[in-house]
Amino acid sequence: MHKLLVLLLAALQVAAIKFELPSAPPGGTRRCVKQYILADTLVVGHYEVGPDQSKEQRVDVEIFDDAAMASKYYHKNSVNEGSQKFTFNTHETANIHYCFTNTNSNPAYHESQGHKRTVALHVDTGAEAEDFNEAKKNLEPLEQELYRLERISQQLIREMDVLKADEEKMRDVNESTNTRVAWLSTLSIIVLVAAAAWQLHYLRTFFRSKKIL
Repeated sequence: MHKLLVLLLAALQVAAIKFELPSAPPGGTRRCVKQYILADTLVVGHYEVGPDQSKEQRVDVEIFDDAAMASKYYHKNSVNEGSQKFTFNTHETANIHYCFTNTNSNPAYHESQGHKRTVALHVDTGAEAEDFNEAKKNLEPLEQELYRLERISQQLIREMDVLKADEEKMRDVNESTNTRVAWLSTLSIIVLVAAAAWQLHYLRTFFRSKKIL
C-alpha cells in the first residue's frame, strides 16, 4: 500500500513535523514530506523513528529531489530506533522529498492489527542550517547574531531574485500567449468573413444561373 503525504515547508525556516507511519506488507506504507529549496543551499536535519513493538516493522528513508536531473541525497534501509542526522547541499532548485517507508515483514499481517511507528523530522535550510558559533567563534555573541541576520538577509534577497526571475518568465509566456491568441482571433475573423463572402457570391451566382434573381 502506497500513500503520499505532501507538506510544503517554507525555506529559510526551521521545519519540523511529527507523524505516525502505519505498517503494511511488502511494498510498505510510504509518507513523503516535500520542501522547495533553491540550488546550492545547505540542508541540515535529523529524523527520529519510534520503537517497533511488534519487531516486524522495517523503516527505510530516502531523500531526493524532483529536478530534471534528479539527485538522491540520502538513503538508509532498516533504520533503527532513535535519531539519525543528514547534511547535504542541493544541486538544483527543486522540491526536496523526505520519504519514509514502513514495511511489515510478516506476510500474514493485516491493517487491522494497527502496527505503526512514530517519525519526527526536523530540517534547517540556508542560513538557519549554518553553525555560526563554530564558524565565527572569535566573534562576540552580538556580532555572531548580526552575522546570522546578515546571512539570512542575503538568502532572502537570493530567494526574491529567483522569484522575480520566475515572475518575468511567466510574464513573457503570458505576453507571448496573448499575442498568439490575438493573431489567431484576427485570422479566424478573416477566414469567417472570407467564407461568408464566398458563400454569398456562390449563392448569388447560383440564383442568377437559375434565373431566380
